[in-house]
Amino acid sequence: MVTPGIPQDLDDESLRKLARSFYVVKMLRYAALLVAALVFVFGSMTQDAPVTVTATLVVLTVALATAMVATHRRYLSSQQPPSAGPASPSPRG
Repeated sequence: MVTPGIPQDLDDESLRKLARSFYVVKMLRYAALLVAALVFVFGSMTQDAPVTVTATLVVLTVALATAMVATHRRYLSSQQPPSAGPASPSPRG
């Protein structure tokens, strides 16, 4: 498998480990941002901030959670081996 920009000395297992490392770092970053956004949401609710501020922070929190889910799905789909063909045999034999 020749991929532009990737050194040729990396085997498939090394590439999977590298992808997992990037995935873990990205998910930890999203989790930290999500926790910070939730802290700001609850802080704005307790400090009687304008409704628009709280609503904006809630939208940000939902966007971060959506990004986490999308990243997780993308990672899982990239880890599945390509299918070898149809699951059922061809009717032509």
